[in-house]
Amino acid sequence: MKRKWIGLGTAAIMVSSLSSPAVALASESFDLTIMHLNDHHSHLESQTYDLRLDYDDAQDDEKVRLELGGMSYISSLINEYKNDGSLYLQSGEVNGTLYFSLYKGETDIKVLNALQPDAYMVGNHEFDEGDQRLADLYDMATFPVLSGNIKPTKKSPLFGKLDKPYMIKEMNGEKVAIIGVVKIEKTKESSLVSDNVDFINEIEFVKSAVEEVKEQGINKILVLSHLGYDFDQVLAAETSDIDLIIGGDTHNLLDSSGAMKDLGLPVTGEYPTVVKNADGKDTYIVQAWEYAKVLGKIDLTFDEQGEVISAAGKPIAPVNGPYQINVDGKWVDADETALAKIKDAIAKSPVLVEGATNPAVEEIIEPYREAVEAEMATVIGTVKETLTNDRIPKPFTAMKDANGSFAAQVVADSFLYGLPQADLAIQNAGGVRSTFLQGNFTMADAYTMLPFSNTVTTLKITGEEVVNVLDDAIRYSQGITQSTGAFPYASHLRYDVYLNASDNVKSVYNVEVKDRKTGKWSPIDKDKSYVVVTNSFTALGKDGYVTFEKAIERDPNVKEETHIEYAVPLVELFTKYLNGGELVKPNADSYSIKSVKEWQSEPSEGSESTESPDGESTIPAEEVKTYTVTKGDTLYSIAKKTLNDGRRWKQIYELNKNTIKNPNFIYPGQVIVLP
Repeated sequence: MKRKWIGLGTAAIMVSSLSSPAVALASESFDLTIMHLNDHHSHLESQTYDLRLDYDDAQDDEKVRLELGGMSYISSLINEYKNDGSLYLQSGEVNGTLYFSLYKGETDIKVLNALQPDAYMVGNHEFDEGDQRLADLYDMATFPVLSGNIKPTKKSPLFGKLDKPYMIKEMNGEKVAIIGVVKIEKTKESSLVSDNVDFINEIEFVKSAVEEVKEQGINKILVLSHLGYDFDQVLAAETSDIDLIIGGDTHNLLDSSGAMKDLGLPVTGEYPTVVKNADGKDTYIVQAWEYAKVLGKIDLTFDEQGEVISAAGKPIAPVNGPYQINVDGKWVDADETALAKIKDAIAKSPVLVEGATNPAVEEIIEPYREAVEAEMATVIGTVKETLTNDRIPKPFTAMKDANGSFAAQVVADSFLYGLPQADLAIQNAGGVRSTFLQGNFTMADAYTMLPFSNTVTTLKITGEEVVNVLDDAIRYSQGITQSTGAFPYASHLRYDVYLNASDNVKSVYNVEVKDRKTGKWSPIDKDKSYVVVTNSFTALGKDGYVTFEKAIERDPNVKEETHIEYAVPLVELFTKYLNGGELVKPNADSYSIKSVKEWQSEPSEGSESTESPDGESTIPAEEVKTYTVTKGDTLYSIAKKTLNDGRRWKQIYELNKNTIKNPNFIYPGQVIVLP
């Protein structure tokens, strides 16, 4: 008997009248164009970006600085491609720029009302201001907002609002189902969703929704997902009858043409990515990077039985001037000759177009833009050299090769300047949303860098708990959730890092603390209490910082809320504490990461054993059939890689049930047995 524990059908009927017979077959082939966007994070304006644009035969790999993406350009593209056989679908999220910091999503919703998505699936960051603010934004929206597997209870202000798990669109006589779904763990851990909101298991929910729409005679089924690229592939492999998954959350740029990679952009997979489903048929997966930089566009053709017989598309990046080129290390406006060549290169690119502004969208943004500019244009300091914001550092042993988020390091430093009672500071990389660009630094830059409604919080915890916090965060940043923003950076605290460490080995070792009075470094005392300053989000145990949460459960008095707004310490760093207001790159004496290595659990050749830095013996991998999970792995991908058949993931799961509690969540360093 099919379980009816979710009221899906009622919500769908509200969208479209369902009078079709039990089995509906198209009389002929059916063409469908999907335009899609994900993870715009309140990036309403175009962004300055350097693309590797081969416009000059006399140079190699020359770059052009230009304006990329933005809602005005994106909306013009949508209008250009829109027709009776097209859909525009968007997977959240809001929050990430000054527009959200000041207006809490109001500007985003007004812009989206102009774009009129055919369906919008909320992401975890829609809950960043809590249930009530999301309910307010829902009331502002004039487009369909899907709830997917989110189930607000009567105690939540979202009850009765966020209640459309899926919807049906009728197009040229055919019905298309659009099912929403969001990642549960990350929504709970990386937002401020209340306990009054329940969730349904992602895969079970989608399976149930698919069965419901099939019972209504619908054989064209799309999933508007906020699960992430890897999880989307698991979903595709475990289900049947899904034609296309339109993804989000993990900010993946997909492209099969090679053109995006040639531009120097971070391509991570094929567009579309193809996965065999539970019946051995193809399910297609697409995603459109981040921050409204590109618009995804895929064309599907269905046969008379509703099977996809053609799927082709690509991401499209709208760009425009001012166009600048690098001359003797400085960016200058392109002259007439260079400009003509640049525009010719753009015209020849299969993935670039010259963007056209949309007057309607510009009219919406303009009053907010003027208010923001008037308040935030003040220069508060300068940045001597650009400081990167790469969340997870790459392996290095010498400080000259140090990398990672120097930006997060500076934010952690800023916390300590204003809090003399604190011993050290810890900042998650994802809480910092931009780089420190060389040149003037404005008030707007500070709030754009730290846009969340966090405050500064202190916790008095032991040295052992400090080490555990770092270990928790590093592991979480590399897990199946792909929450890379969890990676920790710190002030007056430094450590060596193992990436993908085994369960019995700490991800951090040689942890040292710098005394604020003497300036001397010494090994952390695991029994001593330290006052740690962090942002209020991680203080709650969010983003994998579970030891903070456990410390508060142990003794609520360890936590003290300063009520200082998140960006204020950074503003004061420039205006009060820096010499001449000039920010310089953290040096070897202050950077929190001393070295980064990939953990190797197997003893090296010629050695008898391997010990962790803490003196704990590691267990060599067995010489029988085992596999050590690496970053980005899923059971499906492991089965495909090791057994040449992704569908055999269930066999792997059955063999490892004692150690794998949830087949959707495995983590780097985990050793699993293979069939």
